[in-house]
Amino acid sequence: MSKTESSWKTESHELFDGDCKVLRTNQNGDVYQLHVWVKEEKKLYRKSLRTKHLDTALSKGKEEYINIMSPVNSGKKIFSDDVTTVSKRFLDWKYEDIKSGTIVRTRHVTINTHIQHMLRYLHRDMKVGDIHTGTFLGYFNWRKDGDSSVKETTVSGEYSTIRMFIKYCHREGLTDISADRIGIRKLDRVKLQTNVRRDTFTEEEWERLYKGMRSFCAKKNCGNDKEYYERQIFRNYILGLANTGMRTGELQQLQSRDIIDYRKTDDYGKTKEVVFLQVRAETSKVRKDRRLFCRESVCFRRTEEISINCGADELVFADYKGKRLSERKKKAF
Repeated sequence: MSKTESSWKTESHELFDGDCKVLRTNQNGDVYQLHVWVKEEKKLYRKSLRTKHLDTALSKGKEEYINIMSPVNSGKKIFSDDVTTVSKRFLDWKYEDIKSGTIVRTRHVTINTHIQHMLRYLHRDMKVGDIHTGTFLGYFNWRKDGDSSVKETTVSGEYSTIRMFIKYCHREGLTDISADRIGIRKLDRVKLQTNVRRDTFTEEEWERLYKGMRSFCAKKNCGNDKEYYERQIFRNYILGLANTGMRTGELQQLQSRDIIDYRKTDDYGKTKEVVFLQVRAETSKVRKDRRLFCRESVCFRRTEEISINCGADELVFADYKGKRLSERKKKAF
């Protein structure tokens, strides 16, 4: 025992070639303490052995040391970081998926939003190691208390991100809890499926939409030729979304070369024209190629007739300068 150690230690016993020590200190009196230097994390693990009997303390010390080193040898951490620190590393890790093309930038923004909700729920300074199977059971009610308009589909998406975060923590050795053991409130699947109706229209809603867009694009309601042109493009873009079911980002990035062809089809005895389209993997949220039919060709035919951007690599629904319609313009429209 060094002079420095002897100033605060009254007794010290080394175990496992000095990797851990059972000792008494001036502060703790006759109760034995355990000190283990975890070199992988460069931190000292301290714990009271809650006994004044040396043989009992040595036995407990050996058992505790084995319990500590077992997860360490498996690559797990003993000292837990707070959720805010770990969430930053998690988001940085997910950001790499943008570079590799696994996810799109807007998906990362959504994940970040979900994580911020989770951090507020956990009070930000909570240790990852303190997360247990029941930690998120109150999450749904907490979200509804904070915003009564939040939909179950929204919370369902947040649950998916939370599980993704827990899976990351478990893989990094920050928690013993695996994602599948995290308890969450069971959401009504029938209700979730019913909520998908927000992406579809009734016949009455569809009629109101296309008639309203017709009035919106009337030349008398436009200040100049540029506004008239961009309103026409925006109208066809909205009708294209409604007729294809494509994601907004997919349709915004659709190029002329992605229109494969126009085809005639029979619709209850009437000849109807549909459009065969391709969605390229680099423009898809899920990064997969796919092909689909648009049940109405008119919005694409009309765009081709008026478009001043006709190159194969030009955007189908572009503004006056050939660029994607900005969020500012879409909100203004």
